[in-house]
Amino acid sequence: MRNKKLQVSIITVNYKVEEELVACISSIVNSKPKVGIEIIVVDNDEDGTLKKILKEEYPQVRYVRSSGNIGFGAGNNLGAKLATSDFLFFLNPDTIVEKDSIDVLFNFVKDNSKSGMVAPLLFDLLGNVYANQGSDQYNLKSAIVTSSFIDKLFPNNPISRKFFHKDWNKENIHEFDVIPGTAFMIKKNIFEKVGMFDESFFLYFEEYDLAKRLKKLGYKNYIIPEAKVLHVWEASAKKRKDINKIFSESRYFFFKKHYGVFFASIINVVSSFGRYELMLGLTLVLSTFLCLFKIKTLMTFIGDQGWFYLSARNMVISGQVPLVGIASSHPWLHQGPFWTYLLASFLWMFNFNPVSGAYLTMILGTLSVLGIYLVGSMVFSKRLGLIASLLYGTSPLAIYYMRLPYHTSPIPLFVIALIFSLYKIVQNKPGYLPLAIFLLAILYNFEIATVVLWGVLISILIYKFFKDRKSFRQIFNKKIIIFLLFSLVTPLLPIILYDVKNGFPQTLKFTVWSFYRAVSLFSYNAHQGFLINKIIIMVNFLFDNFRKLIFVQSSLISFVILVSIVGWSIYVFFRKKNYSSYNLVFLLLFIPLVFVILNQIPSDAYLPIFFPVMILLLSLFLDDIMSRKKMFVPISVFLIVLIVGNINFMLKNDFVFDKSSRLFALDKRVQAAHKILNIAQNKDYNLKGKGPESKFNSFTMNYEYLTWWLGHTPSKKNELIKIYVSESASGIKVESKIND
Repeated sequence: MRNKKLQVSIITVNYKVEEELVACISSIVNSKPKVGIEIIVVDNDEDGTLKKILKEEYPQVRYVRSSGNIGFGAGNNLGAKLATSDFLFFLNPDTIVEKDSIDVLFNFVKDNSKSGMVAPLLFDLLGNVYANQGSDQYNLKSAIVTSSFIDKLFPNNPISRKFFHKDWNKENIHEFDVIPGTAFMIKKNIFEKVGMFDESFFLYFEEYDLAKRLKKLGYKNYIIPEAKVLHVWEASAKKRKDINKIFSESRYFFFKKHYGVFFASIINVVSSFGRYELMLGLTLVLSTFLCLFKIKTLMTFIGDQGWFYLSARNMVISGQVPLVGIASSHPWLHQGPFWTYLLASFLWMFNFNPVSGAYLTMILGTLSVLGIYLVGSMVFSKRLGLIASLLYGTSPLAIYYMRLPYHTSPIPLFVIALIFSLYKIVQNKPGYLPLAIFLLAILYNFEIATVVLWGVLISILIYKFFKDRKSFRQIFNKKIIIFLLFSLVTPLLPIILYDVKNGFPQTLKFTVWSFYRAVSLFSYNAHQGFLINKIIIMVNFLFDNFRKLIFVQSSLISFVILVSIVGWSIYVFFRKKNYSSYNLVFLLLFIPLVFVILNQIPSDAYLPIFFPVMILLLSLFLDDIMSRKKMFVPISVFLIVLIVGNINFMLKNDFVFDKSSRLFALDKRVQAAHKILNIAQNKDYNLKGKGPESKFNSFTMNYEYLTWWLGHTPSKKNELIKIYVSESASGIKVESKIND
């Protein structure tokens, strides 16, 4: 190589592609260029094993060790500074140079004084020409189209065709604003004159930046089809796990440098939307539509909801901040106050309209759809995240809770966040333990039954104590313990203040009672003990709600799905014993499920805990089957059938599972409230319940709120006018009694 007059310095940067680099050098030597060349290899790899390989196989190559992985542009600049010829040929290490290619490029650059970057035509290893080689420089329109899902979905759109010069026949020399940085030749003095590569780019977009500066100085960039180079796309980049982040940062920096922060921010947002993000957007729109459709007339508004509405109203109007929520089935034990706090803000914003609570749960529900996508994507894959969001966003039971302004409705959102924090703990990220504790404390505020989720966290910590003592010790350092205590106490502060005044029923008494309840399950007491018939009732209750969650229209199909999931779960558990993300989902289902079944009380309060877990489990199952190429289409069709079937059921049945519930929707209750006020005729009156359900204190609280909202609240004193409300299979009945 040194017998000829030195004319071209070939510069290549290595990062963990020693095998490809040796093949590249071999192809250069075998191409037997007529011009004199030197090969300069800049080694960005930290282990430095390449030096020995080159010394043995190609001692004539100039080896340069960089200070570390300094990036593509900085590595090439380092090589260019050491080059001793007048022409530079920058070449990726994952390339194969065809015969005469170096000479063709050299002759063109030498004979064209205004040539800037001159590139060969790129082929894959099968000899196919890469579709997009070279482009125009960006403007806002082309950047938005070519950097977003639009180009992915419609690659032949006119803007992309023009931008990438897709009508170029790839047989004639062609001028571009930008040519690939994979392989190009340039005069050394021009490269230095333009400022070389901007080393602020670690990887990607260096050629766009360099080409823009060359164009500004009047130089032209070309692709010469007569010169041919084979390229193994991104062989080096695939060795890095953060490559998407690097690409995104480089893109942002390029647009910020040349077009400003605003332009760069727009492109960053738009380009983050791929086909999965587009589908997610459509899913969110669909879910929001299902949440809001006829909500002003069809919203559920029971007496217990009325309790929270009255509490939230008093908080806004008179500043009475409640420390606890509504009483549970045990009068001494209350739910937490957080739902009241959230509801109060929306009542204030929407002038106390009862539908405002549904707007709140719609927002929380939409965030849950987004959250399950994000968690599914981060823990598993984007495809799985999309499947989960589609299933969750169109699930009849999930949508029912999104339309229900009640204290249990926010639970799925916080369970999704808990899943992510537990996953991080399993992945030996102890800093997420305070977050998990914080979320569990918040969940306790919304619904006492969520204490069953503590069992999952405790199980993980026990496992780490026995199997990974080093990781366990990292969790309990002084800093984390302080954050942990803060995370536990802060959400529970209102409850703690209540307990101090009332003998600690929400904390100490509840803890003692929980242990008593657990022990009593195995007693011989017929009312409290472990009874098979009660277990059967619980299993039937849970399956009925699984059907409502997954595919409400068919018990048979739901049963087949359930059996398939159980069988697959057992198989995966034994096949992937150390696959922590799968095991975590199983744990999140199994532990709460055992507690709920053994508790033998078929309460709807438990259900929202399971929504995200069951949806993730079904998504894991479907995604696993989808990974087999022949099953992609059948599973896609199956998903469409589930989604369309569920949407059809919801629209057809007014978003309830029992059509008789339609008799008690919000519009019917508002009509009853108007009837109450018509009877009262602006006089003071007492509102009372009638019938079997009236034994509950909250029975008339929804009507009390509605009559207050309409302008005439019931009196707390003993009045002559007594108005009675009853509910039966025939609907709502309002009647009065006037005492003389």
